[in-house]
Amino acid sequence: MSPLSSIDGLAEAASWAEHVASSLTAGPTVVLDGAAELNVVLGLVQLEAALLDRGLPYRRALSPSTHFLPASEREAPKIKAGEIHCTVVEEHDAHPALPASEGPHISFVPVGASVDMGHEQRSRTGALSPALLCALVAEHMAPSGPRVRRVRPWVLLAQWGRGALDASYDPWYTVLRDHLCEEGTMRVANLAEVDTLPSELPEGLSPTLLNRLRRAWPRMDHEARSRGLSEAVLPALRHTDMASARLEEVVWHRPVLPGDPLDVLEQAARLAAEPPSDSAQGRVSMSRRMDALLTTGTLVEPN
Repeated sequence: MSPLSSIDGLAEAASWAEHVASSLTAGPTVVLDGAAELNVVLGLVQLEAALLDRGLPYRRALSPSTHFLPASEREAPKIKAGEIHCTVVEEHDAHPALPASEGPHISFVPVGASVDMGHEQRSRTGALSPALLCALVAEHMAPSGPRVRRVRPWVLLAQWGRGALDASYDPWYTVLRDHLCEEGTMRVANLAEVDTLPSELPEGLSPTLLNRLRRAWPRMDHEARSRGLSEAVLPALRHTDMASARLEEVVWHRPVLPGDPLDVLEQAARLAAEPPSDSAQGRVSMSRRMDALLTTGTLVEPN
């Protein structure tokens, strides 16, 4: 496993994470605090994995999702003596600087950061997800921990959920995806290669045409595959409301974890199709998702 801290552009965040890790391993009970929402839980589970791998005391404190309790109505956490609260907060806008790394309350928020990309090494600016900050802390706490290794690839889904791909381009999504693929943690596959065709496709994509292409795929050469997939996707380019950057990932670069019949994006889509009926159910559901990620590395099991 190649450390996330080795990625260009993460030096400052990695230094911050090292200080946070020192605080969390100093002996206090860690309270994992955040709304019962996927992007928040994907961060909290990184910290929980490290705490479990290290055998350190902690407890979960999931609160209702913002669907049921807006952020403006949330009360500040009540911190007891001998506790450190780690609060993961997903926000639309990125903070210009990293939060405090010490004290009884540590926040994990989106933070702006730049990275040099491409042959010309041009600087690109985007937002680091709170989950990525959590993963940086986790790898400092338990770099070889089995649970840390199991849940770490899911930071990519948290970056996906940030929404930057709907506006233009998310350099940090691309950097994370490439890093995880190069180290062998995951691979990317196009719609013709994934084991299971997604349950929901962008408008304009024909399931019939895709299934026909999938059946012929093993017998096609590289040129025929490229032409066939491009022809299948062309109607979507004309009709879908999905941003081109996100559509490209949905069609050509779907993240796949070893042994999982459902790719990462399909697992997220199936989870989103089952919204909780109330806040209590939502907290229970997300807690169970955390359990599944920690034990099996899977968010949603295939039917």
